[in-house]
Amino acid sequence: MKLLPLNAALLAAMTALALSVSGQTIKVTCADPVLNLGQNWATSYATKHPKATIEVAGSTAPAAFAALAGKKTQLAIALRSMRYPEAQACEDAFGKRAQEFKLAVNGVAVYVHASNPVKEITYKEIEGVFLGKVQDWRKLGGNAGPIVVLGLATNTAAADLFVEEVLGGKGWAPEVRMVPGSELMAMVARETNAMAFGPLAQSRDVRALEIKRAYSSTPVSPTDETISNRVYPISRFVFGYADPTADPAGLKEYVEWVRSDEGQEVARQGGYFQLSAKWRGAP
Repeated sequence: MKLLPLNAALLAAMTALALSVSGQTIKVTCADPVLNLGQNWATSYATKHPKATIEVAGSTAPAAFAALAGKKTQLAIALRSMRYPEAQACEDAFGKRAQEFKLAVNGVAVYVHASNPVKEITYKEIEGVFLGKVQDWRKLGGNAGPIVVLGLATNTAAADLFVEEVLGGKGWAPEVRMVPGSELMAMVARETNAMAFGPLAQSRDVRALEIKRAYSSTPVSPTDETISNRVYPISRFVFGYADPTADPAGLKEYVEWVRSDEGQEVARQGGYFQLSAKWRGAP
């Protein structure tokens, strides 16, 4: 497992984030795409809880869950739920299932130029575009012309969700043009034949498509409300998993704070969506 810095400026100086926040150390391991969120939560919590220590490390999701099963961390955070072998490893180690917590919501929109006549799209159609099987807008009900496909780096929260949820874990075609997240909306605004995915944002010349999981599904637009309530299809919880046999001082309080209004505001500021009230008290 590698330990990652708080930000790029500290890359050479830090390999872990240790924060003074109750007397014992709470070890948190985050999957790399959600590392910044984990660090932001710990930093914000530290300002009001100066008597504990929270250590935040980065890793892959499988490695984070393996660290939990190996009792090397008390809380693993990832952008997906545990898979059966991972859950079974924890159950074998603890004698019971790992405690699961919903911590926030991750959501991704699919964008086109505002002049594009296509209004809605299915998972199968999106998959066809990003796997290179659908290359012309005519096949999607649009005007004739090649689809210019734009993607984000795979270590981002948006790409992690998009690949897992829409593409079923398949890598996209070589023709997909990779762009920095900061330039994505501007590129779609300039390219009338573009299709892209990314965090929910507003732009005058860019429009988010309504999404249908299948042809018979009702199309849903991405909004703060539809994503937070998990009505919009391309959305998932940010999950936390804890060792049910360990009780380091402050772990329960820390998780409760993450799911509070204050912790959820930190998530919102980081580009995630707040848990609706019905999810806050549920495991």
